[in-house]
Amino acid sequence: MKWSRNEIVGTNNGNISFSEDVAIDPKEFAETSLINGVKQVHAEGRGYLDQETEKFYSSMNISGIMLCPDAITGEEIEYPFETDAEDVWSFDPTDEEDVRVVTNDVIDLLPAVIDAVIMEAPLQVTEAAPEDYPSGEGWRVISEEEYQRSKDEEIDPRLAVLKKFRQE
Repeated sequence: MKWSRNEIVGTNNGNISFSEDVAIDPKEFAETSLINGVKQVHAEGRGYLDQETEKFYSSMNISGIMLCPDAITGEEIEYPFETDAEDVWSFDPTDEEDVRVVTNDVIDLLPAVIDAVIMEAPLQVTEAAPEDYPSGEGWRVISEEEYQRSKDEEIDPRLAVLKKFRQE
């Protein structure tokens, strides 16, 4: 998923289409604790070079499977994902936000694919059943639903005295 400027200009009026399987090194996700790696990543889409502005516009759909740590057990689990991404590259230096600058006259879509995958990473994911949640003496991990139920049943300590009067 790399093209030189000359390759793009030589295509159908600067339009290109692509559909490729992408291999991403797990080291690319070393900065995030949300993803251990990915597999079966596929990117497809199209791009267009606007020769007047010297910008390349791409639109792609990315799908695959993330390898994420389970929020409860810490074990690695598979999490399918699919996302759309639109990016702009500039052949000229620019200070524009959200515009990638092309180096050596070659557009490489891999960094855009990696960024899109990272943006899709779930904050927490688990496959553990409630009975598998860790616990210890005087504590246990509970589900969000159980926490909400306990909060709803909890009486405000400031109003507990009023409950006494009502019972009498």
